[in-house]
This record gives sequence, structure tokens and C-alpha cells, in this order.
Amino acid sequence: MAEPITDRDREQVRRLHAEGKSRNAIARAIGRSAATVSKIAGQEGLTFSGGARVAAATEARRADAAARRELLADESLDGALRQVERVGGSDSARDARDHATAARALTEVHARVSELARQTGTGSTGGSMLDRLADALIGPAGGDREGV
Repeated sequence: MAEPITDRDREQVRRLHAEGKSRNAIARAIGRSAATVSKIAGQEGLTFSGGARVAAATEARRADAAARRELLADESLDGALRQVERVGGSDSARDARDHATAARALTEVHARVSELARQTGTGSTGGSMLDRLADALIGPAGGDREGV
């Protein structure tokens, strides 16, 4: 049978909780089970949500994802520009078409990633470079007279 909870246990839980200790750290420090610490904390109106730590970790993940999206957008645009350069130097119509197709696919990746960055308020828009690339690939305002 478990030992009864003492006033000393309650005081130690309150003090260690105020110091920012986790439930498990408090349990180790006072030599009681985590369940007992949770019971005392509940009776004392204390919580162990880890809110500040969780919020900081979530923000770090968001910042990392934003940086990776920015890198993906930049590399997609760079790749598309390389493909556009290869179109002019192609030996055959098929090679030119393949390079143009690759450039278009990379442009679409850039556009989607840039749009996500705009929607989430992260990263740069890169719109003017994208517009110039689209103009080079398909002509101004989204196409030529043949509807391409």
C-alpha cells in the first residue's frame, strides 16, 4: 500500500513546480511516483502542460519548415532557369521540348511553394522572377495565340 501524502510532499511539489521542474523530475526529487505527483498537482491546481517548451519547439519547427520551403523555392527556380538556358542550345526539337517541360515543372514547384509561403506569411514571394520565367516559357499573360 502506498504511503499517505504528507504536507511536506505537497510543499515540495509546489516549490519544485514553481521552479519549472517536470512531473517526472519532481517525482524523482521527492521519491514518489509520477502518479502521486500528478495527484498532488491536481489537488493544488498545478499543471504540467509544458506550454512554453511546446510552443518554442513548435515555433522552431515552423521556422525550419519555412527555411526549407525557401530553399526549395530558390532551387526550383534556379533549376528552371538552367532548363530554359538549355532550350536554346538543344540539338533537337525533342531535347528543346524536354528542357521546356522540365522548366515548366520546376516553375510550378516554385509557384506552389511560394504560394504556401505567402499563405503562411513566411519566406519571400519571388513573384517577379517567377513572372519573368513564365514569360520566357509561355509568353506574357499566360500563353500565345495558339493557347499554349
